[in-house]
Amino acid sequence: MLELRSPHASLERGRAIRPRRGELVSGDAAVLRSLPDGCFAAIIDVLGHGPEAHEVAARAEAYLARRGGRDVVGLLQKLDARLRGSRGAAAGLCAVDAERGRLVYVGVGNTVVRRFGASEARLVSRDGVVGQKMGTPRLEALDLAPGDTVLLYTDGVRDRFGLDDYRGILYHEAAEVARAIVERFGKPHDDAACIALRYRP
Repeated sequence: MLELRSPHASLERGRAIRPRRGELVSGDAAVLRSLPDGCFAAIIDVLGHGPEAHEVAARAEAYLARRGGRDVVGLLQKLDARLRGSRGAAAGLCAVDAERGRLVYVGVGNTVVRRFGASEARLVSRDGVVGQKMGTPRLEALDLAPGDTVLLYTDGVRDRFGLDDYRGILYHEAAEVARAIVERFGKPHDDAACIALRYRP
């Protein structure tokens, strides 16, 4: 499992990834990149498992780690072109403006973005496969309130959980939250990845 702690002046961040049971490497990836006003975050879930899926995930991760920025729609379209000819992937990309308390998101396939805090919300990814048949990306946005936690995760994480299942979403450090989501709710027979963002203006 991979973890990352990287606090921003107004944004605490963490990520966790683990392969499915019986595999040494994961076909999921999680990217965090600092921006002048906040951060870029992305999760990737390559179709299938094992070393071949991991190789595609590593290519996508390296590309997004270099290029991640506020134009998440344009970046997803470029990623789609870059993964042409591969087995394809689901992907969710977001950029957080920490000064304004605003998150923008675009996703294709089974990726999830949820906000926990004063109110809960979920952003919807469009059907399709990045690198194969993606369709037209749709930009969505969320406003963030002080103390909100945002989770991005792949479908290797069981989706039916809430604060009653894990209250620490609201007060544990972001790195611990990401790790706990994967450990508690990850499906054993699938790769799993989670990014946690805590907004602290």
